[in-house]
Amino acid sequence: MIHLIRKNEDPDRAPILILEGGAMRGIFTSGVLDAFMDRNFYFPQVIGISAGCLQGLCYISRQRGRNRKVNTTYCTDSRYMGLSHMLKGGSFFNWEFMFGDLAHELVPFDYETFSRAKETLYTVITDAESGEPCFISSHSMDVDEYMKVCEASCSIPLVSRPVKWREKHYVDGGVSLPLVPMPEEIPFPHGKIVYVLTRDVTYRKKPVPFWFHGLLDFKYGREFPSVVEEMCSIPPRYNEKVDWVLEMEKSGEVFVIRPEKPVTVSRTERNVAKLRELHGEGYRLGQERFDEMMRWLYE
Repeated sequence: MIHLIRKNEDPDRAPILILEGGAMRGIFTSGVLDAFMDRNFYFPQVIGISAGCLQGLCYISRQRGRNRKVNTTYCTDSRYMGLSHMLKGGSFFNWEFMFGDLAHELVPFDYETFSRAKETLYTVITDAESGEPCFISSHSMDVDEYMKVCEASCSIPLVSRPVKWREKHYVDGGVSLPLVPMPEEIPFPHGKIVYVLTRDVTYRKKPVPFWFHGLLDFKYGREFPSVVEEMCSIPPRYNEKVDWVLEMEKSGEVFVIRPEKPVTVSRTERNVAKLRELHGEGYRLGQERFDEMMRWLYE
């Protein structure tokens, strides 16, 4: 196994891996991480936003291929996602199934290995009242409770209801931190940053349409006005960060792995062939750029 903390190296300055969200587009990230796991390669610190935290779970638990299997096997299963769940429980994705039967029986998550892992997964969630991001460590609670945090990180407003955890409400981590956290937005010491993104370099978000703003205001304006404000400002913040990451990448400040061409997989993709293709691209790039990444990490 490759250890990223070398002898006499400060653990707080060790490299960190940051995983963007994107719902079903996260299968690209799972391909990259499967390639890393084939090299027995594990970052000591990982940050996951929204679907990125789900990929991070299986990376820390050493379950190569699990996310690919889950997404390609159950994307067409009515228990996994669909409008019926929104009508019944308020969320398009069926978290009760994902963290219940799916994680415990159908494609078991390795809770024991995850609990014993020395690596730390930080899941980003958004405080629905303040609109501020919270970085929650996997070592700060038991795994069952941490799964609730991961659910909150993936709960996109309008397609998922806010998640109540420890007497407060939280929504998707990407609401407060679109794309990924910039170096100065990470609230703890770290070394070099490797980003895994789920969109190609040309992608930019379009402004939020007026009707969408109105719908958000109707749904959340009275109880969680910060959610409305943050959601409506995502496109300019996201686009600014894309350009920022590009500049840092060009100057050698960060290392980025992203799809090479525009991604056609949607957030709620059900086309198994498209999911397998995107996973394959992630795996290929994870393998092809592995040595380059290692040289960059320790140059």
